[in-house]
Amino acid sequence: MKLNVKNLPLFKKILMFSFMITTVVVVSTMGTSFYLQSKQLKTQMADKVEGVAGIWSSTLDPEDIRKADESRDKSNPSIRRLEKLLTMVGDKSASFLGAYVMLPEEYPNQKVYILSASDIYRDYSFDSLMYYDAGEEFIRAYRKTRENKTITSTDVFTDQYGSWISSFAPITDNSGNVVAILGIDAKASIIKENQMEILLLLLLEMAAILAVVYVILHWGLRKVMKPVDDLFFGIKEISSGNFTVKLPVHDQSELSLLSEKFNEMASQLSQLFERVSAASKQLGQTSLEDKESLLLEEAINTMEDIFERTKLQQELQRAEKMNAIGQLAASVAHEIRNPMTVVKGFLQIFLSKEMSEEDHMYLKLMIEELNRAETIINDYLSLAKPDIGKLVIIDGSEMTEQVMDLMSSYAMMSKNISMHTEIKNQVKIRGNKSELKQVLINILKNGIEAMGDGGKLSMTLEKQGDFGVFVIKDTGIGMTAEELSRLGTAFYSLKERGTGMGLMVCYQIVERMKGQIKVSSKKGEGTTFEIMVPIFTESPE
Repeated sequence: MKLNVKNLPLFKKILMFSFMITTVVVVSTMGTSFYLQSKQLKTQMADKVEGVAGIWSSTLDPEDIRKADESRDKSNPSIRRLEKLLTMVGDKSASFLGAYVMLPEEYPNQKVYILSASDIYRDYSFDSLMYYDAGEEFIRAYRKTRENKTITSTDVFTDQYGSWISSFAPITDNSGNVVAILGIDAKASIIKENQMEILLLLLLEMAAILAVVYVILHWGLRKVMKPVDDLFFGIKEISSGNFTVKLPVHDQSELSLLSEKFNEMASQLSQLFERVSAASKQLGQTSLEDKESLLLEEAINTMEDIFERTKLQQELQRAEKMNAIGQLAASVAHEIRNPMTVVKGFLQIFLSKEMSEEDHMYLKLMIEELNRAETIINDYLSLAKPDIGKLVIIDGSEMTEQVMDLMSSYAMMSKNISMHTEIKNQVKIRGNKSELKQVLINILKNGIEAMGDGGKLSMTLEKQGDFGVFVIKDTGIGMTAEELSRLGTAFYSLKERGTGMGLMVCYQIVERMKGQIKVSSKKGEGTTFEIMVPIFTESPE
């Protein structure tokens, strides 16, 4: 069966790759060692035959060589003396060495003449008084010795008699002329035998090293990977619903510290599980603790269900609150608005009569306060409206420019505020034009009032998916996260004399248009409102 490395456990992967790397290093080291030792063995062999050739070349008598060449007869005493001396080379120096004397003349087809040879060559049909077919390696060293009158060695070469390393030494007469060349052979098979012994020892050594390395790696990785195994166990337990699992912390290494962090996470999950279980009981659902086994996915699903139920409850409470406010608004409009209108009418009559400047000022203040009260009543009445009114197609660009033009004079008269308008996309909206304008004006007015020392107020129109978005951004005092969470609720306002009804009406108007309002703010930096209203799309015929 084919081994799939990807599916192996982490411990086996690390062990396998570590052992592979170690094996490559050990094999490379052993291979280099074998190469160097083989090379050194060849060098030692070459030095050996060169030394023997140098020593024995001086023992051969040039006169015997001359007489042997003249007679070329094996029974000649000179040839016998040469054979005896050459045989003594192997006896005195080394048994694997052979010696022979060659004439300096080279014959056609790279042939040399063997004048005399030791008895060691008898088994190879290599004998005295014969022509030898020399190869390239042999003839190259032979010529170098003859021409330079120096001892020369060959590399390992092979001929019809076997593999050899040869060394040649010149034999000269009293005049310095080369009369013959002494050849000393060493059997290269000796080198191969030694190489095989070295290779066997290296393989045994490598096997022993790899066995020890494997044992150490296995033991060491088991110890190092223990925290990882514990983590896998912990994750498996949490996935099966056991949030009380605790992992042992062996030391202060990074992996052990990871186990410590896992224990903290498990503790927090356990607390969360208890809270979810308590919330589940309160909502009338089956308690999570009553289940014998609980998967993490079930706990998450229960949490999502709780969040959804909580959201629905909040929406229901908000709807009930809005209904109560609507009923209160109708009652206030009926009981207060008519008397206020009468009072306001008489005050305006008094204002037209002759009276002191101080009385005029008092009457104007009373009329302004009645106007403010009327605005508040109108906000309540807006909450009590059952629908959005007449729907028309609104040009977003035109609406943006109209509202900004309307608010520019107010911003410049009241404070040092610069107004900026940007139309990024042309959008058309289906909604109530006057109410949408009321929303934009209200939020722009709030932005102006939030910038006590002046600043910048910008309005951008852009398209985001299926919505046309009016982005209103100011550089005012901003809001905290807590203040932001209460924004748009009844009777909550950051203004000194505000009721919070204006912004609540804005939220309701936009929601009736199937849109939404998003607010982001940072204390001391400003606030950004995104009024998102669905884009008008023509129905296909």
